[in-house]
Amino acid sequence: MSSPGGPPLPSHPDEDAGPRILGATLAITSLALITYIARMCVRLVVVRNAGLDDYFMTFAMALVLAGEGVVWGSITHGAGKHLGDIPLSDLSMGLKLNFISQPIYLIAICVVKLAVGAMLLRIANTPVYKRLIISIMTFMTVYTIACFFTVIFQCTDIRTLWDPTVAPNCWPQSTLKGLSYTNVALNILTDLLFAVFIPAPMLWNLNVNTRTRISLLFSLGLGCFACAAAFIKIGSLVNYGKEGDWLWDSRDITIWTVVECNTGIIAGNLPTLRPIFKRILGSTLGYGSRSNGVSGGSGYQRQKGGGGRTMPSVGTSSRRDAASKPAVDDTSSERAFNAGSEYEMGDRKHDGLTTVVFADADALSSDEAVNRARVGGRDGNRAGGRARNN
Repeated sequence: MSSPGGPPLPSHPDEDAGPRILGATLAITSLALITYIARMCVRLVVVRNAGLDDYFMTFAMALVLAGEGVVWGSITHGAGKHLGDIPLSDLSMGLKLNFISQPIYLIAICVVKLAVGAMLLRIANTPVYKRLIISIMTFMTVYTIACFFTVIFQCTDIRTLWDPTVAPNCWPQSTLKGLSYTNVALNILTDLLFAVFIPAPMLWNLNVNTRTRISLLFSLGLGCFACAAAFIKIGSLVNYGKEGDWLWDSRDITIWTVVECNTGIIAGNLPTLRPIFKRILGSTLGYGSRSNGVSGGSGYQRQKGGGGRTMPSVGTSSRRDAASKPAVDDTSSERAFNAGSEYEMGDRKHDGLTTVVFADADALSSDEAVNRARVGGRDGNRAGGRARNN
């Protein structure tokens, strides 16, 4: 088969990567959707404390589902085949859908990082971490917007990418490849920052129990798999478009782009699912059960004359320690308290302030309410207090 007015199109009828593309992308998207549904059940039903990170993740999941629909449509119109083996009636639509999937996943990958960044902001315990996280989120947003316009305006008439009757007038392939490599490199860098380099020291300084700390680090560390997918995608970019066999050359790029995005979603959702894991393990192995003398009900009581909450009793010394600590009045903390019956509290001083971390044994570890209140001792005479609402 020949292209209109051009040389014969590449043809290898025995090669069809369409089923492989569909199987790989559908499997990882389904897994991401399952973790997202579980996340929202925890946030909306268990802890009743949805936040900005949940809104970002909802947007990302919607984009991913839309992108999977576009990928599915492109496969039915020839994606994964050589151009010479695709009927001309399908070729134009296949190329168009392949193009449409690019900005969808470009934006989705950025929104996933914003969701993870917003989650880290919930537990950021110093202004330095907050500024660093916000700076990365801002940079990714601006950069993604710039990349979006690069994709849209890479040709004078964007129809050139799927309509062979339109005269081509596009940027050189070397320029587009350079931009693609830059985009992949920045994705890898931000994945490492949000999966390892920022959470590791930040969570290590939070005064939560070691098991909680390690589980959070492990969950967020799964974002490194997104880095691995991005590295593999680099190899697919090397030969992309050399012979103009776009729908065949893009087969691995499509798979690893979808894997990269959905792996980020899974890694961002897993830290919020600890209540589910605790209840499953608790019902099968007795995991998490304690005989600590906690009274019935919700495990806490209101202080008279104030809106703060005291911690549950865990022996005599724990009661004395809880009684000596100031009440923390934080609306999001109160919502988080409604989720379970056992809590652990730890204090870590920062410039005369105490960072109070509530780690709900039956609810969300990644949703620990981090509040700062004036404490006794040398700061005991200072008036007022400062709290951060998650």
